[in-house]
Amino acid sequence: MALPFTGLSQPAVFNQKYVDSITKLLPNYPNDTNKVNHLVKLASMYVLKDPALTIKYADEGADIADKINYPVGRINCLGQAAFVLAVSGEWAKSTYKVNIAIQLAEKYKPVAMIYMCNIMWINSKTREDNLSALDWVNKAKNNPAFKFLSEVEKWPTYMQLGEVFQSLNRLDSAKYYEKIVLDYQKKYGSYSQDLSHNSFGIAGNIALKEKRFNDAIHNFNLAEDNLGLANTYHILQKFDSAIYYAEKTLQKGFQLKIPSNIQNSAKILADEYSKINPSISNKYLTIYINSRDSLFRNEKLKSLELINLTEQKNKFESEKKDTATRNLVLVGTLLSMLVMATIAAFLLWRNNRFKQIANAKLEKAFNNLKSTQSQLIQSEKMASLGELTAGIAHEIQNPLNFVNNFSELNVELLEELQTEMRPLLAEGEVGVTALIDDIKSNSEKINHHGQRAASIVKGMLQHSRSSSATKELTDINALCDEYLRLAYHGLRAKDKSFNAEFKTEFDETIPKVNIVPQDMGRVVLNLINNAFFAVGERGKEEAISHKVEAISSEEKGIPSGLQLTPHSPTVTVSTKNLGNKIEITVSDNGTGIPNEIKEKIFQPFFTTKPTGQGTGLGLSLAYDIVTKVHGGKLTVESEQGKGTTFKIEIPT
Repeated sequence: MALPFTGLSQPAVFNQKYVDSITKLLPNYPNDTNKVNHLVKLASMYVLKDPALTIKYADEGADIADKINYPVGRINCLGQAAFVLAVSGEWAKSTYKVNIAIQLAEKYKPVAMIYMCNIMWINSKTREDNLSALDWVNKAKNNPAFKFLSEVEKWPTYMQLGEVFQSLNRLDSAKYYEKIVLDYQKKYGSYSQDLSHNSFGIAGNIALKEKRFNDAIHNFNLAEDNLGLANTYHILQKFDSAIYYAEKTLQKGFQLKIPSNIQNSAKILADEYSKINPSISNKYLTIYINSRDSLFRNEKLKSLELINLTEQKNKFESEKKDTATRNLVLVGTLLSMLVMATIAAFLLWRNNRFKQIANAKLEKAFNNLKSTQSQLIQSEKMASLGELTAGIAHEIQNPLNFVNNFSELNVELLEELQTEMRPLLAEGEVGVTALIDDIKSNSEKINHHGQRAASIVKGMLQHSRSSSATKELTDINALCDEYLRLAYHGLRAKDKSFNAEFKTEFDETIPKVNIVPQDMGRVVLNLINNAFFAVGERGKEEAISHKVEAISSEEKGIPSGLQLTPHSPTVTVSTKNLGNKIEITVSDNGTGIPNEIKEKIFQPFFTTKPTGQGTGLGLSLAYDIVTKVHGGKLTVESEQGKGTTFKIEIPT
């Protein structure tokens, strides 16, 4: 990753003679602008050599610059430290320093705003927030000072635009900036090796996404991008090459303390070794999870929280001191001018009111920060758990396929064996045939239960897979009608004896809603299938009950059929416009759900269906799609023996 260059800062070539000389003399220098400039230069020299020393020298320079009122020097120092912190994954501390630098740059050095936007781009990329990254790099490009920069000074911003557009899979825009940065590489390649590498890296990533693997490998080699090469060979299933480049990336990531490199290379290594050595795979999977957690661990979030609270506290203390000064002046005035007593009382009341408002805002900010922290930690834990679940399911799927395929093959072979042996057996010899029938029956049972396990694995993979589809304006009534008919005819195709009535009650005033139609369709289809299953089960139960009742009535001499009230299985799908949200309701008059298990139905692997007829993942997946993907609500109302109603609420 290259240091974004704006004329403000660029990694200086390391000069051992200068370092030895200046580090001896610097402690004796007076705290002036000259000392700050030397500290900036030292910090710059250690960016790619020893990031910890960069932060040390930059922080020392920033403190001196603040004391002697040298804002430009302070901006330079804060920028050096913020960049190193950003690259090493310390985005909370980096963001804090950038915020201070931005306030100074707006007043004393507007061109530095471009550099600070570049650093915030790195922080956004570290948090995998590509939209925020795009916003920051656009701010750099749209800064009025940007047009006065030379081509070589614009190069980093164009490079970042290319990188973020390819990350967002907007490849046409990415290619536009790819051409610009590669042209700059030809002109100014000798000026910055890091910028050259990043430019070739963008070309490699675009080629990889377009499956131009030879072009990708060529550009990644020019970029000296081991992670890009590891990822390419991983996709091409070239084990040795993928392992080689991933391990080089991992070693470099640990050396320079770059969590993203550690995380991505460890994931590749875990995937590759899962095919041949699960224990080594688990070791790299642990490194991957720990590295991912390190970006969002509690300590880091608390650090950001404390930084923000400290900043607000300092402002509050400053206001407090100003208030104390005003009060002293007011006391003197009161002693000499009693006529001002009423005005003084008013000022004191107003001041107290301001303090209360400030405290209320501080408490609200603190609570919001804690809530954000909890959501972020939970989100990352669920993401890691989902990836782990997907990995386990993939590993189970392969041996399970062998079980199912060979059990089916065994049944076919046994049938052929029976056919071949039948003429050879003497009349009355049934022992061998019976034995073959038993083996055939066992194979069929193995296949049946294997298929059952396969459906569970498929459900796990669906549950762990995050939605990559984009939201689009969708006609909810049309979507519900389509999946209602799809569910009904699908059940009829499987079971000709199945019969049920279905109704629709659609609100025609509902506008088109911005949703992921495939995901919401999956939710509606699951709820409707469950409803049809419930009415079908109630029909079977009542049919048996009526039969028993009829037999009992005949024994008692009562004409059969007079007391029977046939169950009319009905499923109703309705929609309603609630103003700021829409409601989808799926109701049935089926068996209903007992109160004691109603709270558990959205839990993974919990099912109310008989053994072998459900995985317990459908409602859990539906709940996640409605609440997490669409920010809505999924609730249930049910009465045992009378029916169930599911309600989906989606904000418009």
